[in-house]
Amino acid sequence: MKLTWKIPTYQWSYGLIVLIFSSIQAFSDVPSAVSNNKHLLEPLSQLLNEFDIPHDGCLSSMIEASQQWRRKPAQERWELPDINLSAEKTHRVFQLLKQLRMTGSIEPPSNQYDYLLLLGSTAPGMLHRLQHLTELWDKGLRFKHLIFLVSERPLHATMDQSDVLAKWAQAYELKPAKTETDAAILLHKLADLPIALKAVPTEFIDTPGHVRQGYWYRPNTRDTLKHWLKQKPVPGSTLVITDQPHGNYQETVVRQELPETFTVDLSTGSAKPSTRMVIYLDSLALWLHNLGLHNLSQQNQMSDLCETNAKKQHPTGASTSAQSQADP
Repeated sequence: MKLTWKIPTYQWSYGLIVLIFSSIQAFSDVPSAVSNNKHLLEPLSQLLNEFDIPHDGCLSSMIEASQQWRRKPAQERWELPDINLSAEKTHRVFQLLKQLRMTGSIEPPSNQYDYLLLLGSTAPGMLHRLQHLTELWDKGLRFKHLIFLVSERPLHATMDQSDVLAKWAQAYELKPAKTETDAAILLHKLADLPIALKAVPTEFIDTPGHVRQGYWYRPNTRDTLKHWLKQKPVPGSTLVITDQPHGNYQETVVRQELPETFTVDLSTGSAKPSTRMVIYLDSLALWLHNLGLHNLSQQNQMSDLCETNAKKQHPTGASTSAQSQADP
């Protein structure tokens, strides 16, 4: 069910696009990407090959090679330059992204949770996530606590449609939204959510930014989780709500940050048709960076994966050392 708004009929510039790719199906039966690293090797290898990026066939090598797609320090996604590909290559790349579980919607495996974590984003992005949450609620999803993991990031005039938010706040005599947290509070108040959903105890985790190496950094997913955990929430079952192509990255970070006494599931809406290729690749690189950085306990497993894939790529047993030395 599409969210409706009890507010003037101002329009988002892109937030209410039909959220369906004709060639993309839901991934409700795909297992967690975090615990199935072996499934990453072939599509990752093919994806890097599509962009002529060298690697030695090892997961660790492919993680390192992918980092050229990541944003610079303090750079936002909307500031990334476009990547232009032919229609044929775009189709091949999307098929590989589909295999990596980065395009289609993901249904939650259960209908009952202690916590619903709705991750912060631009205002239209949070609207998209609220729409997805409402659809799940209509299908029977229930939870005890709704947690918005948001931050003091200042709103961007264009990407957050701050002029629209200002008109809505003025029309209903509400506090003007100046930060991501303000926008989340405003959207939650004005959205025509089901009455029972509106009544679920809700918290807005207003995470502060920080300065590092001369740059001001807005809080990321990991920062908001750490800030929430300072409140010492009682362990329980957790469902993460985000959208594509950020599901893998954010699920990985949530699993890494929450204690083992929490269970973690993921649900996402489909990626918007307007999502640019560079956004997919940045999200992929960020996911792989966190996968490699924090899964130190899986080093033996990663070595086995590397060895198996290297043999598959080099059936004659030829050495990969020359290629390894040339890798970035």
